[in-house]
Amino acid sequence: QKKASHKNEFTFNNNNIMTEVREPTCEELYGPYPRAVPVPFLSKDQETPPENIVDAAKSYTDLGNFPDYRDVGTPDEWLPRDGRLVRLTGRHPFNVEPPVSLLNKYKFITPCSLHYVRNHGACPNLKWEEHTMTFGGIVPKPFEISMDELAAMEPRELPVTLVCAGNRRKEQNMIRQTIGFNWGPSGVSTNVWKGVMLRDLLLKAGVTEKGMQGKHVEFIGVEDLPNKVGPGPFKDEPWGKLVKYGTSVPLARAMNPAYDILVAYEANGERLQPDHGFPVRLIIPGYIGGRMIKWLKEINVIPYETKNHYHYHDNRILPPHITAEESLKGGWWYKPEYIFNELNINSAMAKPDHNEELPLAKYIDKTYEVAGYAYTGGGRAISRVEVSIDGGTHWELAAIDRKEKPTDYGMYWCWIWWSFELNVADLVGCKEIWCRAWDESNNPQPTNPTWNLMGMGNNQVFRVKVQMVQNDRGQHVFRFEHPTQPGQQVGGWMTKVATKPDSAGFGRLLEVQGEPRQEDAAPAPAPTRAVSKTAKGGGKKVFTWDEIEKHNKEEDVWIVVKDRVYDCTEYLELHPGGIESITINAGQDATEDFVAIHSAKATKMLEKYYIGDLDADGTGVSSAPPAAAGAAAPATAPVAPKKAREIPELVD
Repeated sequence: QKKASHKNEFTFNNNNIMTEVREPTCEELYGPYPRAVPVPFLSKDQETPPENIVDAAKSYTDLGNFPDYRDVGTPDEWLPRDGRLVRLTGRHPFNVEPPVSLLNKYKFITPCSLHYVRNHGACPNLKWEEHTMTFGGIVPKPFEISMDELAAMEPRELPVTLVCAGNRRKEQNMIRQTIGFNWGPSGVSTNVWKGVMLRDLLLKAGVTEKGMQGKHVEFIGVEDLPNKVGPGPFKDEPWGKLVKYGTSVPLARAMNPAYDILVAYEANGERLQPDHGFPVRLIIPGYIGGRMIKWLKEINVIPYETKNHYHYHDNRILPPHITAEESLKGGWWYKPEYIFNELNINSAMAKPDHNEELPLAKYIDKTYEVAGYAYTGGGRAISRVEVSIDGGTHWELAAIDRKEKPTDYGMYWCWIWWSFELNVADLVGCKEIWCRAWDESNNPQPTNPTWNLMGMGNNQVFRVKVQMVQNDRGQHVFRFEHPTQPGQQVGGWMTKVATKPDSAGFGRLLEVQGEPRQEDAAPAPAPTRAVSKTAKGGGKKVFTWDEIEKHNKEEDVWIVVKDRVYDCTEYLELHPGGIESITINAGQDATEDFVAIHSAKATKMLEKYYIGDLDADGTGVSSAPPAAAGAAAPATAPVAPKKAREIPELVD
């Protein structure tokens, strides 16, 4: 874990003779690395490619003919992905986390194919041989570097835990809807990353450690993404219709070797997978994942903090009383004190799993292993993890499995996994199992949540409810219930009004239950095409699937949501998420994708484009539910995907 992948050092033995000592490589310390070949689902029935083909595959490229069925018809169809990953934003873009049970299976090192993913658009299909990076700005010696040239430089290799800033956000969404989608507790993963120290590349550009105050290093990726807010506040650098994903860090941090900022091209001994930034990405240990730019193209030294759109309109923890409407009035997105960079302390339970059952008769005289992860930021070590079964009155110490070796500067950049042997008999009368972590600054997790508009940094004590019930087989069991389930998966005690907290920092919760999520959405004009609303018996206009599927082009886009038909053609240019996320569902049932990321307010907006109902069985009668047009479930209610008609082009 030294500067190079491994290096030899010299020491003197008892006879005062100098001998050579070879330090172990990361793979020797943390390997063997888990297999990184994804297993795509080819249909909704979770059919997988032939076993012999999966077993023989050496990398994801060997499964290029087997896209996951949810990627068929999207810009990412070329890229095979593991079907076990929980999709949080429908088919596209690809935002996923592994089931927490899989994190528990692999623990310290996550398979690359099961690492969480946060993508804002289509995954770029870049080539190692063609990609270059530029180093510019106020540097004495600007340069451009190819991937082969980068890989020829002295490498640095170390394990780093990456965490999405929205990890555990669904718990906040069950309190009050945020403007983010439903991350569960698995927006966190650990790989061994290999690349070149950013400091070394800056030195190559002639940067020195003199006069660093106020200067930043800016990082820009290759993507062109929709601008959701307009030209922005910087008159000298206005934001266009499309913007790049970028961020910056202080130059002093970039030049400090203790912080280990890495320009990485490998993970777990292999070249990066496309969803993780191939061919090159930024790794900033101890920071949130949203600052670690993927598909890295530009690195610039600038005399101020970056003015990049996503540096400001993402990854902020605003005060709990600030709603979306309030955030636009007071310049809250540009106040430096609310930026979210360095990770806060957090932990979660992976075992027991949600809905897991423990038979009383079989285990009452035994112990049960409670287990989970914990992480923190700043290079600090997790110092302890505690477990309580009486609501926090008493706490017991868990055992910590500390795999990571500290760096030469004493830094820790990885999660730990912990376990606690619980006497099953002690679960009698127990209502909840709690866990909390502390780090070496004696900073513990808070007991209660504090809501914020982006739903970020959610790190209150993790609580699993315990119920003694009789199951379908007549057994008396302890059944465990997690706070939520990720994405649109149904379940969790926080989804029930009776078990929500009394407050989360903005007033009494019951006074705001069911309020729609606030959004800065563009106004929607009425569709220009007049459509008849009459059908059999003088009812609403109805459409068969044969009719709907004809409207599948950018200039003519119909979608179906909950058996209601919408003509979205006039809205494409106004959609904050870009045209692509609508057109991939043109002529199809978009219910699952729409519900995954849209609020009650967006659902109400959609009604402006309503043109009729689905005639699923060809009888000329609406298949839509009898609810009033535009009615929407409360923003805090989980929505189960409807059992929609199978779409032939999505099923193998």
